[in-house]
Amino acid sequence: MQPIYLTGHSRPVQKVQFNYDGDLLFTCSDDKSVCMYSTQMLNRVGLFQINDSCKSIDVTKDSKYLFATATTKGIKIFNVANGDLISELTIGAMQTKQVELSFSDKYFAVLYEEKSRETFIKIFNTKEALEWGKKEGCPKPICTIKGPKDHGINCVKWGKFDETVLYATDKGRLLQYNIEEEQVVKARDVNRNEIFTI
Repeated sequence: MQPIYLTGHSRPVQKVQFNYDGDLLFTCSDDKSVCMYSTQMLNRVGLFQINDSCKSIDVTKDSKYLFATATTKGIKIFNVANGDLISELTIGAMQTKQVELSFSDKYFAVLYEEKSRETFIKIFNTKEALEWGKKEGCPKPICTIKGPKDHGINCVKWGKFDETVLYATDKGRLLQYNIEEEQVVKARDVNRNEIFTI
């Protein structure tokens, strides 16, 4: 096995991600850009300008759209084929920390932090976000999840069948949230290794 050295960013890389087929590799960085590499040719084949520090990215399963966080603005959605900016969602947060597409790509979750240091997750419909364009603001979220009191959410992942999201806090809690019921259905304190109800 031979290591491959890729260059493209001038500041620290925040996330590295393959597309579903594995023929493209995406990287985002604090240098306000996302690079796209061909895993076959081992060269950079695309560059997306975020114009803000980018902490997180995700790509649809068909590799048509790239979702990227613009830390102080919100989410930017690009056409992977030609690099065009399709849609821009202004979240109005102090820091947009993560974007995560659901398994079907029908929804996506955005994790952000407000000036009060409270953290939230907003769930959006992907089709509505693509149709939003470059207007101010963002489409109405399907639901908004507020982090537990005195906890900061630091990671979010989708559960099975796009029905739930799982999120972890900076104080060792792992919670499962049912989107349709709009409530936490399971919680675990990792530090104490115990399950509790909210």
